[in-house]
Amino acid sequence: MPSATRTGTKTSREQPAGNSARDHLNNKLFFRLFQAANIYETQAVRILNFSAVTGATLGALYRDPKGMLFSELYTYLGVSRQNLDAVLKGLEKKGLVERVEAEDDRRKRMVSLTPAGIEAWRDLHERSLEFFRQGTNGVSAAEITGCFETLSRIARGLRGIEPD
Repeated sequence: MPSATRTGTKTSREQPAGNSARDHLNNKLFFRLFQAANIYETQAVRILNFSAVTGATLGALYRDPKGMLFSELYTYLGVSRQNLDAVLKGLEKKGLVERVEAEDDRRKRMVSLTPAGIEAWRDLHERSLEFFRQGTNGVSAAEITGCFETLSRIARGLRGIEPD
């Protein structure tokens, strides 16, 4: 059976025609975003015992004691209806959130934290702050500010993409 031998030199394939230096940078950027998001998710579950989307959901709901409409919540979080529904079902089973009919429209559902959900968020928030401190160790406040400003601009650009 033939075998491949590594020579220790790193080679890469030629880029397809039409790829510019900017295309290469964009590709690297989005790969790093993908990597960072997956590392964040894996570490959040391992260290905090909550997925990133679960933590973000609890945090979003904590902001308003009355809760949020389901449609506002999935838009705010930038997740699909199906993804949020699955997260909420898990949180409901744990007694951390509840969904009730909206007062003005019975077709709409308000999602809010239960008292146990409020306590879970407070505990998670404290642990998250230390997690974030460790994750940004060696990164200056100016770099963090620049990063989230840039990520916000990229998110706006992504939301504006329409299918051909």
